[in-house]
Amino acid sequence: MQNDAAQETILFDRIAEGDEAAFEALFHLYVPRIRPVIRQIIQEEAPVKDIIQEIFLGLWMGRDKLPAVDSPRNWIFKMTYHRSYTWLQKQGVREKARHQLSWSEEEYTNVTEENLSLSETSRLIREAITQLPPQAMKIYLLSREGGLKIADIAGQLNISAQTVKNSLVRSLRTIREYLLRHGISIPLMLLSYSFSHFF
Repeated sequence: MQNDAAQETILFDRIAEGDEAAFEALFHLYVPRIRPVIRQIIQEEAPVKDIIQEIFLGLWMGRDKLPAVDSPRNWIFKMTYHRSYTWLQKQGVREKARHQLSWSEEEYTNVTEENLSLSETSRLIREAITQLPPQAMKIYLLSREGGLKIADIAGQLNISAQTVKNSLVRSLRTIREYLLRHGISIPLMLLSYSFSHFF
């Protein structure tokens, strides 16, 4: 357990330096651990991957603060609980969330700043999507928002599954480049996580 904690601290330090391979390693290490926790809190399956994406997006965007984190495991689980209860709050289950959340003022300030940053990133992603070519945008939205599998999109649009897959890959790269032009660097694997169940 102590060895795991040491390795996770090393991953946090590498992520703080912008190491995408370390980020991907941490992502794959923790997704199986936090997925059931999120599912248990929100009692729904559909939003789970979006919450996971938010947690890791927040981690990546606040990576400069990671070297100061004493326990990566505790930090990730704290963010998992926070994001899950925030989701419940947005769904109108405010009382339940209010009783479950107990943040210090300093932590609350950091989370608020992080939420603003995530909000801006989400806005830029939506902007980037609107600038995709019409067919690519349709494919992206059917996959991301419609939750359709590649074969279903191909059938619906009467195109090959490979064309759909290629389009999604190009769209993700285009979105990432758009974010980079606006000073936001997000690992491609995080942007593509939403589609991982569809490939």
